[in-house]
Amino acid sequence: MHQEIVTLRQILKTALRHGWLDRLPDFSEPYRSSAKISHRAWFSPEEYQRFYKATRKRAQEPKKRGFQWEAEQLHDYVLFALNTGLRPDEAWRLQLRDVMIVYDDDLQKTILEIEVRGKRGVGYCKSMPGAVLPLKRLQSRLRPARVDGANAPTENVRDICCS
Repeated sequence: MHQEIVTLRQILKTALRHGWLDRLPDFSEPYRSSAKISHRAWFSPEEYQRFYKATRKRAQEPKKRGFQWEAEQLHDYVLFALNTGLRPDEAWRLQLRDVMIVYDDDLQKTILEIEVRGKRGVGYCKSMPGAVLPLKRLQSRLRPARVDGANAPTENVRDICCS
């Protein structure tokens, strides 16, 4: 679209120089869009499967015996992130109170409705159905609080994944 407007503007400037037009029409946009908006990267179906299988294998066979919990949390966090489309900083700031599990009548499936605090303010996101089970598993594996208060229960998704 931009190239067509540039071409049209050049043609009309030529007509103005030849005297065929008395003035140049205004081609400015009625409102200026943000120049900083970037499109989100996405995985091809093959890349998604390769990534999913790699994290699943690590969850089933952690490098060290003591890392089983962390590997499972990482796998489910990756699935959650991939199926919501959230930016990394949005996912880190997400709190459990921001997520609702709902039934979508259009899809005829259960999805997540997420209130996202992102770089452009508060927005709303509907997940893919594949994000529901990983979120439930993340929540189910929360570690209980220790007596001394360390590792106290949290509402932050980042702390669920990485504590």
